[in-house]
Order: sequence, then C-alpha cells, then structure tokens
Amino acid sequence: MSYLLEMLGRGWLGRLSDAFQDRLTRIPARDCETLQALIEQNPEEHYLRIELGFACLARHKIAQAREAFGAALKLNPSSILALVSRACCQEEMGLFDDAAIDLQAACNLLPDDVAIRFGLGYCRERAGQTGEAIEHYQAALRLCPTLRNAHERLSAIYLRQNRIEEAVEQYEEMLVDEPADVDLHITVANLYLRLERAEDAVREFERALLIEPDNWGARNDMAETLEQAGLHREAIEQLHVMCEQRPECPETHLRLGDLYAKIGHDEAALKSYTQALELHPGYLEATVKIGTQHLRSGRYVDAASFFSRAIEINDRLLTAYVGLGVAQHSAGRHAEAWSSLDLAASVEPNTTLLYSEMARLQLKCAVQQEAEASLHMSPADELGPPEERISDLIDRQIERHHEMVRERPAHADLHYRLGLLLRQRGRLDEAILQFQQAVRINPVYGKALIKLGLALYEAGRSEEAMHALQEALAIHPEYVELHYRLGVMFADRQQFRMAVEHFEQAVKINPDNMEFRESLAMALESIGMIDRAKAMWHRICEMSPKSEHAERARHASFRHTGD
Repeated sequence: MSYLLEMLGRGWLGRLSDAFQDRLTRIPARDCETLQALIEQNPEEHYLRIELGFACLARHKIAQAREAFGAALKLNPSSILALVSRACCQEEMGLFDDAAIDLQAACNLLPDDVAIRFGLGYCRERAGQTGEAIEHYQAALRLCPTLRNAHERLSAIYLRQNRIEEAVEQYEEMLVDEPADVDLHITVANLYLRLERAEDAVREFERALLIEPDNWGARNDMAETLEQAGLHREAIEQLHVMCEQRPECPETHLRLGDLYAKIGHDEAALKSYTQALELHPGYLEATVKIGTQHLRSGRYVDAASFFSRAIEINDRLLTAYVGLGVAQHSAGRHAEAWSSLDLAASVEPNTTLLYSEMARLQLKCAVQQEAEASLHMSPADELGPPEERISDLIDRQIERHHEMVRERPAHADLHYRLGLLLRQRGRLDEAILQFQQAVRINPVYGKALIKLGLALYEAGRSEEAMHALQEALAIHPEYVELHYRLGVMFADRQQFRMAVEHFEQAVKINPDNMEFRESLAMALESIGMIDRAKAMWHRICEMSPKSEHAERARHASFRHTGD
C-alpha cells in the first residue's frame, strides 16, 4: 500500500514557477526605486513594469510583483511573460483560479506551449478541478509525450478515482523512455497486482531486481588479477583506464574506491564512491561505502546520513523481493513464492543493521558533544574515549526507545524502530510485537508490514507472514483519498502551515507535543512529500533531547523537500 501511496505525491512542483524556470530566472539590472522613477517618466513602457515585477520578486515581495505584472498587462495584454509571471505570483498566494485564468490567456496565445499546458493542469488540480486538470495534462502529453510530471500527476488522479488501468498506462509509457528506472518497474508491478495480472507483476518485479548494480557480475580480468596479486597501484591504474573507456559504469568506480580504501587513500576512495553513486543514485553498495568512509574519518553525522539513504534503497529492494513473492503466490507459483521470500529475508538484515549503526552513531555524537563540553570544566586526562563510557551502544538505544515508547505509545514509528533494534539483537518475538503494534496504530505503514511479514516468516508462521505482506501491497480507497487530499494541501505550503497551526490551537495541543505532528509527518512520508532518509535521522536525534541536533530535528520534518 505505502509504495502505491507514493504515486500520489509524485509530479508535484515546489511552486508553479518551477515549470517556467527558463523564462523567470533572471537577476534584475535595476532596483525597485530606480524602476519606479523610470516608470513615472515613461508610463506607457510595459517592459519597465515587467522588470519592476522581477525586482520585487528578488525582494520576495510577491503581492507588489503581482501588481507590477498586472500593470504591464493593462498596457500589453498579449505579453506572455507578464501573463506567466503574474500567474506564478497568484499561485504563490494561493489564488489558483486567478492563476489559471492568466495561464489560459497565455495558452490562447501559445497553444503549443508545453509548460503553459502543464501549469494549467497543475493549477486546476490544486483547485480541486480534477476533470479540467486531466484535460490539460493530456494536452501537455500530446505536445510532449515524455513529460514525466504530467504522467505522474495523471496516474495520481487515476489511482484516486480507482481507474487502475489508466494509471498503469501512464507508467507503462514512462517505462518506454526510462527502462532502467527501478521505481517505475516496482510501481507498475504493484499496479498489475491490483489488476490481478499476477504473471505481469512477476515479470516487472524481476526486471526491477535485475537492474540494480549490486546484481551485476561483470569484472575485468586484468584488474582483478592485479588486485589478487596484491599489486594495488597497478590495479588502480588499470581501473582508471577502464573508467576512461566506460565512464558510465558505476561498478568500475566502486571497485576503484575499494582499492583506494585498501591503500589508505580515503579522499580518493570517497571521490570514486561518489562518482559511482552519481551514475546510479540507487546503488546500495556505493551508498553504504560512502557512509563507511565518513565513519572512518569520524564524521558521524555524514555517515548516518548515507546509512539512512542506504536503508531507503535497501527497503526498495526488499519491496521488490516481497512483491515478487506475493505476485508468484497470486499466480499459484507457491514454491517460487517462498523462495523469493527467502531472498527477501536475506536482504532484510541490511536495514536492521544499518539502522542499528545509525542509532550507535547518534549516541557517539551525543557523547562526543558531552565530552567536548566537559573539557571546559574538567582536565582532559579525566575523560576517557567516548566509546569507553558506553559499554553497549545498541542496548543503550534499545533502552531509550523503550522509554520513548512508554512516553508516546501512539507513535507507530517508535514501535517500528524499536522493532528494528530488537530484530538486530535477535529478539525476534519482541520485534514481532513491536511491528504488530506499529501496524495497529498505522494500518498502511508499509515498511512495518513488510518487516512484520518477514519476521513472522522467520518464526515459521508462514500464513500470517503472507497475509501481512499481501496487506503491504494492497490498496484501500479510503486511504488513497485521504493521502491524495493531504498531498494537495501540503503542496500549498502556506495553507498547510496555517492548517496545522489552526488544528493545534483548536485541540489545545502543546507546541512541544509531537503526537499530532509525528502522525502527520508519517502520512507525508508515505506519499514522498518528506525526505524519509533525513526524517529517520531527525527522529533518532530526538532520542537525545539535550543534543544540539534535537531542537532542529523537531520541526525539520515539515520542511518541503524542494526547500
């Protein structure tokens, strides 16, 4: 369910002006005061008013900019730039109907402009006029069939309307242009399951798994021979030649990073791993190794950031294996289904291990801060290394998570994260109870359902396991509608913040009480409107309320991903 909910947040722009960056990104040559004086001298020159509008935007004066563009339009109603610019101001102010009127006028003048067509659909959807939004998104796609944002918004609307076949068509068209996109394959596979096309779902899950670089097996014999002979510098030279010949191959950069790490050249290793990740942002092994390099250098926060990203990548792989097993089970291929779940069970420990490492790193950061603060009051020789002050960082974090669960028993994510730590410690039955509680609180918590299913599978409770995993991939229309509306509201950041503040005041919630905000953040994560990797680290930081990171973490989750 959670993976399909992500469809609802895909394709949203941070703001309408993002669709017109090539036209609206400009640095004014003159300031507002100078332009006002020039306008008084040349009142009929509409371009001066347009320039004034951009000067106001540079000062974040949206209302004044809107007024300036409006004045330009009175002088020249056919100015496309003024129409589009005022539309963006009006969208920023939440005036979606007014923005759409300006874009429609621009569209009448330039009917083949893709950005204007998409912008019209975007404004109509924001205003709740989904029928008109569909028409404009379809028109944009007729002009530019590869416009991904339009495909994604159409699929979100179709999913909300339970028009699954049409949602599938949008993603199938995207796959034609982006056949190596793992997320697209997993999404299509999930939708095929909803249509009871189990064999097609099996095929797409298999394709998703084959794309991952971690499954690639090609290696160059010469470089490998040199490496095995201990001739690391010669092997590095050979790999550099390979990188020049095939710069698009991420695995070669990864191997180069490994060799640099072996000879202690940390900076070069980090550079090579980063190049591998830039070539393939979903490369799990490269992400983990970048985190490891930061860890070796004592950059704990940077290490935790990459380990958190690695968790998201691993969970995506896990979703593909689980989806494959569920699809095979639906197709009556039960032996293959259990084999796929065996593979999923072998991948799952990566998440628990990485989360445990993040939890350890957070405590290291906290202890390090305490030690640095103590240096101002105590002689340095009275302080041992931070690691010696905590006998077992994982057990310490389990204790902290237990304390937080007692304080906030209605937080699904706390139960989920405690389950991960218990799972890593081999306390399977306790982990199952925590995952079950997370799911009771949040029935569409896909990650918790998947971890619950795999834990039940390992415990020999196969039928319960399959039920949990099927539920993780199910669609519930009422949750789709709720999350779609939440995504529309969140896209209007000013309205969203006002709604949150109004709700908190109405129910007299203490601003320091995170119960409401946490539940809302989890829902936004489900549709991809909040960066999950960052959110996980923020939540771990909250476990040490006195740390310098905790206060920033409390409200960071509500920052828009594009900000």
